[in-house]
Amino acid sequence: MLKGRWMSLALVSAISWACASPAQAQALGEIKTNPQVCEAFRVLAGSIMQSRQNGESKASLLAIKSGNPDHDTLGAMLINEAYSQPVRDSQAQKSQAINTFADKWRDTCNKPVAG
Repeated sequence: MLKGRWMSLALVSAISWACASPAQAQALGEIKTNPQVCEAFRVLAGSIMQSRQNGESKASLLAIKSGNPDHDTLGAMLINEAYSQPVRDSQAQKSQAINTFADKWRDTCNKPVAG
């Protein structure tokens, strides 16, 4: 799933202003999220979980480096969380796991941070 890896890396670059997570960066006043950023974050999270559900190794995803430590921190956070979850048995369960994980991160991005 090399295409998925590079798509993930491209999306990490697309949200380059996020340092650890959208909510943390937003709380620090570093970014103002918008629907496009949050949708890109959803696609990134979904791609990572798809790699997990397809049996790709965690090490192979963690080995991909963007050249930016902030991007790599963000990617590692998502990868570690995705790989803490089990691989599902059926294709329907895998699809559900991918969508649930992706939606969770989109919703985290969209969530207003209490000031």
